[in-house]
Amino acid sequence: MQNESGAQKLYSGPLVAASLSLLLAFLTLMVSHHISRLTKELDKMVHAYGHWIPGSTGSGPDGSIGSYSGKETLALGVWLASWLIFHFLWRKQDLSVRAWTRFFVTGLVLITLGFFHPLSDPIVLFIAGMFGIH
Repeated sequence: MQNESGAQKLYSGPLVAASLSLLLAFLTLMVSHHISRLTKELDKMVHAYGHWIPGSTGSGPDGSIGSYSGKETLALGVWLASWLIFHFLWRKQDLSVRAWTRFFVTGLVLITLGFFHPLSDPIVLFIAGMFGIH
């Protein structure tokens, strides 16, 4: 769509869609990391998603990246799927970039803190206990 001066109108929806998808992928990486640490069975389940990645199994000179391959795969899937969905939904939307920036930075800080085990372990273990996972 073009405005009165002939220039194409730029919408902020695609920007929000792209950055939200990154935030969701980062959240997926954090959650899958904590899930894989709870039990060996959950670690194997997460690892199963990433068997296609070279280096996910084996004991060669570089070793094995183990369940991190599954965490990467899950995060990649969430990133791509959410980006496609949100981009399609918001491609012609003009969303508040100022409000989104505050939300994005806050979310990024909270998710980053979620990787810090002294802060996150009590919460993770509490939630795991609610589901009977020990």
